[in-house]
Amino acid sequence: MESERPPLRLLPLGTDPRQQGCAYWLEIGSHRLLLDCGLPAPALFKALPGIPDAVICSHAHFDHVQGLPAFHRRYPQVPLYATPVTAHLAAGLWECGVWPGYDRDIRFPPFRALPLGRAREILPHLMLTFFAAGHLPGAAATLLQNTQTTPAQACVYTGDCSLASTRFAPGLDLIALRHWQPDVLLIEASLGSTRHPPRRHLENRLVERLLSALEAGQTVLFPLPVLGLGQELIFLLKAHHRFTQAPQELKIWVAPGLAAGCNLYERLLTYLPEPVRNFATYQPLFWEDRLQPRVQPLTEADPLPQGLLLCDADAGPEAWDPIWSRLLAQPQRSCLLVRLPEVELATPFERWPAPLRSRIAVEWITWHSHNDVGHLTQIIHTFRPQHLVLVHADPKQAQDLADLPELCNRYHVHCPQPGHWLELPDGHLQTPVRLAELKAGSPAEIRDPPLRYEGEVEEVWQEQGSPRTLAGVQVRLPPQITQDPRWLAWADTGLVEARWQGSELVLRGLSPRELIRPAEAAPSPAGIVPRPKQPSVSSHHGGKKCQNCRFARQILTSQAQAFRCDQERSPLYRLRVDPQGSCPYHQPQEIRSSG
Repeated sequence: MESERPPLRLLPLGTDPRQQGCAYWLEIGSHRLLLDCGLPAPALFKALPGIPDAVICSHAHFDHVQGLPAFHRRYPQVPLYATPVTAHLAAGLWECGVWPGYDRDIRFPPFRALPLGRAREILPHLMLTFFAAGHLPGAAATLLQNTQTTPAQACVYTGDCSLASTRFAPGLDLIALRHWQPDVLLIEASLGSTRHPPRRHLENRLVERLLSALEAGQTVLFPLPVLGLGQELIFLLKAHHRFTQAPQELKIWVAPGLAAGCNLYERLLTYLPEPVRNFATYQPLFWEDRLQPRVQPLTEADPLPQGLLLCDADAGPEAWDPIWSRLLAQPQRSCLLVRLPEVELATPFERWPAPLRSRIAVEWITWHSHNDVGHLTQIIHTFRPQHLVLVHADPKQAQDLADLPELCNRYHVHCPQPGHWLELPDGHLQTPVRLAELKAGSPAEIRDPPLRYEGEVEEVWQEQGSPRTLAGVQVRLPPQITQDPRWLAWADTGLVEARWQGSELVLRGLSPRELIRPAEAAPSPAGIVPRPKQPSVSSHHGGKKCQNCRFARQILTSQAQAFRCDQERSPLYRLRVDPQGSCPYHQPQEIRSSG
C-alpha cells in the first residue's frame, strides 16, 4: 500500500560555477542535506537556511568544495561524505596549500569515505549510494532514498558528470543507474543545448593548434584547473604522435598548482584505470626529461619558458607575478593565451598588466569535460524522472535546454535561481506564487492550476466484414481542457499529430501554417524534362495567398477577416484558413478551373 509522500524541497545556494560556486540545500523526508559546498565561506554562511544533517561532496573541484574547511570549523559535528578518491584529492590540495583562501592554521576536515555502488544508511531511513560519474577521478553521482515512504522517495544528484570516459575516469555508469526512476534528477547542464563533435576530434584540433603555435616560436600560456583537464592534456601530449615525433625540441612547463595535482594523481595510481596503471609501469605518468615532449614542473629558478606553459587557472595574482615578470622582461617574445569556455580565470585577463595584455593574442578553443546536449538527453531519458532540475550552468544556457520539446513535453523541467525555494511534489508541478498575489488574496483563494486531467479512450471497431478490425480510437477529454484559453490555438485546425515518445503517446495540435507548407514536387519520369512553370496572374496581386484563391469562402467570425477552404484536394479542405496562407492547390480568382 502506498503512503503519502511529502514533497522534496530544494534551495539552490549557488548554481553557476562562474559566478557563485555550487551548493544545494535539499530537504528529503525529515532530513536536511547540503549537496556540495562550493561557495566561499562568507557567501556560504549567509545563504545557509540552517545547519544540515550531512554534507555530500560530488567531486574535488574548487567550485564544489572550497567552502568545506570553513564550514567544518563552524559545524564540526556535521558529517561529510565523499568517495575515497575525492577525499584524498581534496585533502591533498589543502596540504599543498593549493586552495582558495588557504589558511595553514585550519585543519582540513575528515571525510567519511564511501565506496562506489554500496548503499549506506547515513541517517535514519535515508540511504546514500555513490556511482561513477566520469568528469574527474572520484567524481560520483549521488542516489538518495527516503525509505520512510512506500515506494521510497528517490533523488539523484549527478554533480559534474560526463557520459564519455576520459583517460583517468570512466564515464557515468548508466548500466548501474538505468533501473532507477527517481522522483527528482538534479543534473548539471554546463554546455546547455550545444552539440559538439566527438572528444577525439576536439583533441586533434587542440593538438594541431598548439603545435602550430610552438613551431612558430610562440610561448603558449594555457590556464587549466589544478585537477582534471590539465592532467588529461599532459597525458594526451605525451602519447600523441605529433608531439612524440616532432623534429624540434618541445617543452611543456607545468605551474606549481597544476604540478601538485599531477603528484596527487600519481599517489592515487591504484584507483586509476588499468591502461593508465600499465603506462606508469614503464615510464613516469607525467614528468619526462629524456623523451619528446619534455614535461617539467616550473620553478622560480627556471628562465623564461620557451614552449607550452600549463598555468593554474585558480591562482591569484601573487602566483601569476613570477610569470608576468619573466614575460615583461623580454618584450620581443610572441605569446598566445589559449582559453577554454568552461575554464574561468580566478585572476581575469583584464587584471593582467596592461603592457603584457597588448602583446598577448587570445584564442578560444573548444575542449570540455562535460556533456553536450546529445549525451545529456540520453542520461535524462535513461533516468525518466518526474522532476528535472537543471543546475551548474549559465541561466540562459539552462533555459535554452529547458525549452527543448523533447524535455519540456515529457518532464517537469526547472531552472532554479539561487535563494529561491523549489518545491517538488509527487506527480504535479507547483507554480510559484507571486508576492503581489499573496498580499491581495488569502492563501485559500490562491491555488495552483491543475496540470493533469483524466480522460477516456474509446476504440472504434469496423463491424462490416470478417474478421472485425479496429478502425480507430476516440479520445474524450474533460471540460477543463476545452475551457482553457490555450485550447482554441491547440485545436484551431481540428487535426493533431500523434507520436510515441518512449512509452508515452504525445498528441500535438497542428497549426494552419504547418498544413499549408508546399508539398515536395513529384519526380519526373525518366528522360522527361519538366516544363517550366508560367508565372501566376495572382503573383502581381499579393501572390498565392488564400485570400486571392477562388476556393476561399469568407465566413462570419469575430475576427476582421476569415476564410474557409472549399478546395477538395487541399489538406485544408473545409477548415478555417489564414488569409495570408497558401497551399500547392491554389488557383487565383481570375482563372477558372477546367473541372
